[in-house]
Amino acid sequence: MMITRTKAIYLDYASLTPVDPRVQKVINQYSVLEYSNPSSIYKTGLEAKKALEYCREIAAESIGAHPDEMIFTAGGTEANNIAILGAIENLRIQGIKYGDMHVLASAFEHSSVLECFKHLGTLGVQVEFINIDSNGIISLDDLKKKLRPNTVFVSVMTVNNEIGTVQPVREVARIIRNYRSSIELTDVRDLSTTADLPSFCSAKVGRLLSSADAGTRVLKYPLFHTDAAQASLLDLNVEKLGVDMLTLDGSKVYGPRGIGCLYVKRNTSLSPIIHGGGQEKGLCSGTENIPAIMGFARALDIAKEEREEEIKRLTILRELFISKLKTVRADIIIHGQSALVSPHILNISIPGINNELFLLRLDARGVEVSTKSSCLGDQDESYALKAIGADSKTALRFSFGRWTKERDIDKTIKVIGDIF
Repeated sequence: MMITRTKAIYLDYASLTPVDPRVQKVINQYSVLEYSNPSSIYKTGLEAKKALEYCREIAAESIGAHPDEMIFTAGGTEANNIAILGAIENLRIQGIKYGDMHVLASAFEHSSVLECFKHLGTLGVQVEFINIDSNGIISLDDLKKKLRPNTVFVSVMTVNNEIGTVQPVREVARIIRNYRSSIELTDVRDLSTTADLPSFCSAKVGRLLSSADAGTRVLKYPLFHTDAAQASLLDLNVEKLGVDMLTLDGSKVYGPRGIGCLYVKRNTSLSPIIHGGGQEKGLCSGTENIPAIMGFARALDIAKEEREEEIKRLTILRELFISKLKTVRADIIIHGQSALVSPHILNISIPGINNELFLLRLDARGVEVSTKSSCLGDQDESYALKAIGADSKTALRFSFGRWTKERDIDKTIKVIGDIF
């Protein structure tokens, strides 16, 4: 059956990006011609393996990492789960009790992070969330207050998927580094020197420390993870960011759905949460989806090539949209207005409206937007907006992308005006 898409104005790129035709071309090529299993040792299998490792190099280059630090996954949700649950499972295997571990995340992480943290809470892990200010930025002071000697994991997203605010990831990394170095040993060969270490890790000191220099050991924990699925417009160089793990998602960079990757810094220990054939260093078992991985690599390459121009273009469109919105309703509230935001996301509140009814009216007139993250399912409220003290019942998220034009902005403004 042939399916045709209506010619709607699509302003929900934060939910899902269409596959770029240049990416689809690569996917089609490898779907038809390169179909062998990369674990096979015959010629075409070896060629598939070569293609896989080439993609790993491209993905690594896009964030300034080493190829052996890139793990391909079935998307951003799986990558987040592997990072969080894999780190905790590794500690459990080393003999650390769930109840002795403490983890931190921002209060408005993606649901795939928050649900992992809630699950850890049911196991007895001590779970806390970092406060958010009214502009949609995490409180660094609150982070400092909540770090404990037994904090083993911190997760702070790079760009919030609902509000678009850019989080101070580098500053978070610096705070964590300073905290790690505050617990330092000059000699770990003699366990009597571990008195200053938190009791939860003293018995396993050799595995929980990393070399700072020839005579000094420093705690490796807490590990720092960032979900960067919405951050393709930013410089994601992992050395500059200072993260231990970073999540990317193909469906947010004009690549195929069902593909993503997790950057795992060398010497960062994770245990598998998915068991099978041991692919992707044992962290993501299952035959690698070569066509999707090839498409994902191409999408990352395009995003890197076009980043600067796309930032300029989308910034202009976003500011134009805001200025024209204000002529329709001067009382419109722009969430995150005083913060640094990614230019592809605009979250607003229109006092007095029912946002779901308003969305349906927009849809009936050929404009597609959202009221909240699509990953919230049947939840009535946006916890991201709740975290900043905003009224989520009057909020709409407009998100722009590669094929958004000025005429789309003009038509959307006219439709909004007609509804009022």
